[in-house]
Amino acid sequence: MLKSASKVTINTGNVLNLIDIKKKAGQNVTEELSESIKLTLSEWGTQNKFPVQNGVGPPTGHPQTSQHTSDFLVVSASTAPKTEAVINITRPHDDVQNKMAEEERKNLKIGVKIFINEDSTSALTECLENVFTALHTAYIDNVILAYNPDVLNRDDATDDTNIKTPYVTKASPISMGSNVRMSSSEVEADNDADARKCEAILPGIKILWAVLEDFVKEGRVHQLGVADVGGGCLRRLHAWARVRPAIAQINLASCCVVPPSLHAFCRANDVQLLTHADPPDLLSIAAGKTLSEDGVGCDNLDWCARYQVHIKCRGVLALKGYVCKATLANAGKIVNK
Repeated sequence: MLKSASKVTINTGNVLNLIDIKKKAGQNVTEELSESIKLTLSEWGTQNKFPVQNGVGPPTGHPQTSQHTSDFLVVSASTAPKTEAVINITRPHDDVQNKMAEEERKNLKIGVKIFINEDSTSALTECLENVFTALHTAYIDNVILAYNPDVLNRDDATDDTNIKTPYVTKASPISMGSNVRMSSSEVEADNDADARKCEAILPGIKILWAVLEDFVKEGRVHQLGVADVGGGCLRRLHAWARVRPAIAQINLASCCVVPPSLHAFCRANDVQLLTHADPPDLLSIAAGKTLSEDGVGCDNLDWCARYQVHIKCRGVLALKGYVCKATLANAGKIVNK
């Protein structure tokens, strides 16, 4: 079945219960994502030696094509934009549904960060709908948009294997002392690099933001946030948006000092300012590291969503996982063994 589709959506399930992931506790964000996808593809490749639809092999009498239940399941084949056939792969025995059922929904806080490099409204909608399906939930508490167009990645990309940023599972709030003084020029203006970046990314952010606003209007998402924009860019988005950003994330791996303009704006407008350790070129680097032992990997990741579910009263991370759309490399190997 994979012969007919080079595009797949991969739901890694709850990565907190993957032993191979736990053994690498010190890994960075890119390594966790690539390992999660690689484990999914590797197990798919070893357990599905022939075309599999809905977890069952072709019902013929041939010993190598008799009915066979797989630990990985093709949920459905859908038709994406431009008549592109997409296979949806997930873990049928994953514990996401059970974990979600252990607590009342009101006691859970679901946060989602979406990594996307194109201002495609259909891709963003597809991404969010896949997250809703994966989590079996009617609403998400907050969604953070990480939009990094390919042109920026080519100019600024760095392989995060050389970045020694410790791996974190939860964004951390930023605090600046009240004795920090900022001049009026610092508050009002970004540096030239941030200003150029804003001009490059703000039009695309607005296109994608409008999609997220519709989800908020429908009550399916409660709060919106944005990652890696300067203070000036955040001000412009805040002034333009119908649903104003409630969260702003900044990567302290590439910025050791919080831009004063960004901090001042967030403090004045009740925007939560958080740090993160996600590289801007997460999709391209992770895709390059996904080659499994079966020779199956990703040529590229179109988009990826990371979801985290916390138990509110205890602040416990109950589950975490990724849903990605990928272009498979050597997809034929999966079905031709």
